[in-house]
Amino acid sequence: MQAVWSLFPKAYSDLDVRQLAGLVREVGLDTTNVIVRKGFSIDESNVSTTLPKFINEARKEGIVVNCASTFLTPDAIVSAESPLKVFADNGVREFRMGWFPKEEGDVHRTLFAAKADMDRVAEACEKYRVRAIYQVHHNTLITSPSAAYLLIKGLLSAWIGIELDPGNQSFQGYEPWNYSVGLLGEHCAWVAIKDTVTWQEVSLIDSPDKGWRRSFAPLQVGVTNWSRLVEALVENKFDGTFVFMPFYDENDADKRTAKLKQEVAYLRDICARQSQPI
Repeated sequence: MQAVWSLFPKAYSDLDVRQLAGLVREVGLDTTNVIVRKGFSIDESNVSTTLPKFINEARKEGIVVNCASTFLTPDAIVSAESPLKVFADNGVREFRMGWFPKEEGDVHRTLFAAKADMDRVAEACEKYRVRAIYQVHHNTLITSPSAAYLLIKGLLSAWIGIELDPGNQSFQGYEPWNYSVGLLGEHCAWVAIKDTVTWQEVSLIDSPDKGWRRSFAPLQVGVTNWSRLVEALVENKFDGTFVFMPFYDENDADKRTAKLKQEVAYLRDICARQSQPI
């Protein structure tokens, strides 16, 4: 198994490139994803000028950035104004695209339409020689690996990949890891590294959901069996990206960073115990 260890820096949007590179080194990661998204310093409207600057500044800090996190729709990806050429020209080889919205009405029709969209995305990605990554996500159309398989069937893994997400799948869409990774095969390209915990609000025990709640938490205390997941990835010869998503301690950067560093060490230890290169 080979994995690039990266950061999804949404919670650190206040950091400049130099500070972000320092954070990557501090917590023991290899690199960071670049976020291309409205409300952030790089978005679709300015990507041709701001993305090269980010990539170059990161390179000066010793950080190679080749993955982007976006909300790009299929229409935006295939349009004349598509940022894919800018991605390719600046070394961004893979990008997470936007999600298909939760089904309304005829689920079959919605799934077939999404599959047709992915076929179009694959054609655009082949043209520009970059790969689109689709993230499994709760409360969307594609909540599980089995649903994701419907999108990628017949498409080359060189241009289309899937991002498993244990945190999201604990809300909705969990399937055993050996099944999930085996099903996706070479299309299993990224793994979102985040987890959750559950608790019960006793005062709501008489409500339909009996007061059960779920929230994001560090790996070392969450519900996911990371050893089982890593075992499945090793078996499948995973050669992709781990994207760490610290969605906890939103208002305390110091606590968040300390826990993120512990998460990285925790997962590296699990990988090391698999006796495989990481």
